Amino acid sequence: MIRIISGVGLAGALFLFLNGMPSWAQSAPAQAVKERQEIMNSLWPSYYRDMSRVARGESPDIAAIPAKAAQASEAFKKAALLFTPGSGRDAVPETRAKPEIWTRKAEFDAAVTAMIKETDALGETAKSGNLDAFKAQWAKVGQACGGCHGGPAKSGGTFRFEEQ
Repeated sequence: MIRIISGVGLAGALFLFLNGMPSWAQSAPAQAVKERQEIMNSLWPSYYRDMSRVARGESPDIAAIPAKAAQASEAFKKAALLFTPGSGRDAVPETRAKPEIWTRKAEFDAAVTAMIKETDALGETAKSGNLDAFKAQWAKVGQACGGCHGGPAKSGGTFRFEEQ
């Protein structure tokens, strides 16, 4: 009986090796990629664009920033959980996530933590209403963003493939 079970297990493993993951097993990584892309694509228009406008003096609505900063931080926390093992480009070609996310996991986690920390600090700074302090903290948010992205959307970065 054990030989039969072992033989079935070996045949199943060989099938997966030769044919790739079945579509039912691929749906979880694809769903994780879809959800994290939706979150990441929402960050600028939903939160950071307004923060940028305040920092550039284009909007006087600094009072709205603490709530937006808190929401952005929560979105980052959710997105970070969606970088699951097996959801890289080898499994989901549409992702821009580089393999370094998983091979340099501690560095990636530190970069995400820094972004959350600086975003939270921006919200706290906004509460003071001090625009100069806000601008200085906004620069720190930009530096933290560069921890993963390395620059504008098309530039790629440490943990992200260049936009096509």
